[in-house]
Amino acid sequence: MCYEHLKEAMLERGIKEETLSSLIKEGVDLECWLEGFHDTEKSVRNTVKTIKEHPLMPKDLIVRGFIIDSVTGELSEVE
Repeated sequence: MCYEHLKEAMLERGIKEETLSSLIKEGVDLECWLEGFHDTEKSVRNTVKTIKEHPLMPKDLIVRGFIIDSVTGELSEVE
């Protein structure tokens, strides 16, 4: 599902264009974010990095990322 389709659906559900514009101005790449991801490990690594580097996160907080196997329930840590 592409960003334009999701954007139209959000607007139809009452999300204001100004809200989307505000997110874009704040640096959120909605097109990329709403597309999803093709490389699960890369996505988890990027998410962990984003959380660790957030200015409000204590530097001594341990942040880890995992992928769950939807069939077996097994967790695999992403390093």
